[in-house]
Order: sequence, then structure tokens, then C-alpha cells
Amino acid sequence: MSPDERPNPIDDIAYYHHLRGRLEHEDGLIVSRLAWLMASESFLYTAYAIVLNAPAATPQHRRLMHLLPMVAIATSVLIFFGIAAAIRAMGWLRGLLETRIPDPARLGLPPIDTPRFMRAGLAAPLLLPVMSILVWLYLLATGM
Repeated sequence: MSPDERPNPIDDIAYYHHLRGRLEHEDGLIVSRLAWLMASESFLYTAYAIVLNAPAATPQHRRLMHLLPMVAIATSVLIFFGIAAAIRAMGWLRGLLETRIPDPARLGLPPIDTPRFMRAGLAAPLLLPVMSILVWLYLLATGM
């Protein structure tokens, strides 16, 4: 293809379906990241409980009592950033669609996602990692 030739642009309906697929992908990433959070938290809380009930006389015990919360905090922070990035990407994709197709209904297409006032459902994916971080910080600070 020469530099003067351009590919044929896709029509609005194909564009809509492409962006909808990308939105679904980002939504799936949020779900996966929440599953990672729940799996890692359950594993780390179990490990912490086992260490908490072990004899406290060894240096390894003291190290593990600090190391497990730090690993949990780092994991939660990374998962939080992944979820926040997916939410930002979803907003960007919605913006692309609104720029090109301000009214999908005129093409017979459903709205791409929920109205803005109903997006409070994204609070849980954002706040669960934060809540985990706070719990682990408390455990780290109190030395429990």
C-alpha cells in the first residue's frame, strides 16, 4: 500500500461493535483482577493465621509477620492500579464512541453502557483493594 492510499474506513455500526467488544474485554479484566484479589487475599490471610499461631521465638516468625502484610499490600496496590486502568480505558472508549456516534439509537443500536448516575457499581472494584490495603496496614502497624 502506498503512502497516498488509505484503507476504507469502517462504518459506524462496525465501529460500534468493535468498541463494544473492547469495553467487554476491559470489563472482563476488572472481573479477573477482582478474582486475583480475592484469591490472593484468602491465601495470604490463611498464611498469616498460620504464622500468627506458630511459636513466636524464631527470627523467621518475626520476618513472616512483617513480610506477609507487605506482600499483601503490594498485591492489592498492583491490582488496584490494574482496575483503575481498566476503568479509565472504558471511559476513553466511551468517549471515542460518543465522539463518532453521539446517538447510537439513530442507527438502531442499544446504548453502549449504563447511564453515568448508575456507574456506582464501579465503587466495589475500586474500594475492595483499598479496604484490603487498610486491613493489612492495620495488622502491620499493630504487630498482630
